[in-house]
Amino acid sequence: MIEKRPETAGRSAAGSANATADRAIDILLLFSEEQPVWTVNDIAAHFSMPRSTIYRYVSSLRGYALIIEDARGGGYRLGPRVFALARVARSHTSVIRIAAPHLASLSERYGELVVLNQRVGHEMITLDRIESRHRVAISYTRSQLLPWPATGSAKLLLAFAPEPERTPLMKLLKPQRYTPKTLATRAAMLKALERIRREGYALTDEERDEGVWGVAAPISLRSEVQHCIAIAVPRFRITAKKLPGMITATTAAAAAITQALAAVDF
Repeated sequence: MIEKRPETAGRSAAGSANATADRAIDILLLFSEEQPVWTVNDIAAHFSMPRSTIYRYVSSLRGYALIIEDARGGGYRLGPRVFALARVARSHTSVIRIAAPHLASLSERYGELVVLNQRVGHEMITLDRIESRHRVAISYTRSQLLPWPATGSAKLLLAFAPEPERTPLMKLLKPQRYTPKTLATRAAMLKALERIRREGYALTDEERDEGVWGVAAPISLRSEVQHCIAIAVPRFRITAKKLPGMITATTAAAAAITQALAAVDF
């Protein structure tokens, strides 16, 4: 049975901090196409709350550019930060939707684990994945940037991170040896990242997990790389004949996704 949560359920138990956040969100959700502008008096009347209390919420939202004063005066409308968040949400959804058939094509061709990853700060998020069809398969790959990148996706997304983000990320890295093949020095990692940027893809050969080979290729959105597509394969199934084709297919899929994203009107 699915229980429908009342609007105010759990607020008293959650404490004043949660209640404050909930009320601020409630105020944001008041703005709509039917009523894009709200005054403090209107909001206070809607929630049956003192005008002074509502003004404190409004001031906080305005401080984060989530709402701004209406040009005609007398009220507030949604601010630029909301529009920026909306663009992120739309682009995120578009990446998954556009990448899906390319993941499916790689899966159909090779039958191996195929993933779509995104870097958010120093975190790695898997947005989509198709599991291997083989009886002996890789069902999970660790893909963190920190404390030390070793998978294809982690190295690639670090390599292509914008310089203002890559420099502080590099300072957070702590060399760590996961396997005998891990690039466990900062000098070796810097050399590898430079090669990845030059060649346009990243390989991992038992650097994070023994017996696992992988390739990752960058997906660009508005000239930034925050996503990548990758394949992970048991090392014993990688042959000299198969390897170049898998690299080419992965980079071609990433390029096709990038091209399709560029055509989307955000």
